[in-house]
Amino acid sequence: MAVLFAAALYALGNYNSAYTGTWSWSALIFFTLLTLFVNWLSERMLNKSQKTFMNFVYGATFLRFIFSIFFIVIYLIVNEVVSKYFIFSFGVFYLFFTSFEIYHLHAKLRAEK
Repeated sequence: MAVLFAAALYALGNYNSAYTGTWSWSALIFFTLLTLFVNWLSERMLNKSQKTFMNFVYGATFLRFIFSIFFIVIYLIVNEVVSKYFIFSFGVFYLFFTSFEIYHLHAKLRAEK
């Protein structure tokens, strides 16, 4: 999924450089690394009880939200001009990566039953 987003960012950057920038690429890398980390942790938590795993899923979703807020706050502090294109791409990344992660975590839980 990250590869599809990278291809879309690259295509938008070739079309109009205002759509992408370092922050959009940073957001993509941020969400990709966060998803890989949560996936690694979920594999470890799945070996424990299902109740522990479900608590982990809820906690991971909350932490993703908190880390996303920190990322946006850093963006707002560093940049003088706020780009509506970056905010839109960040929101799209957040929604897709979160829904993708929740779907697959619940699929793993269902497969273990």
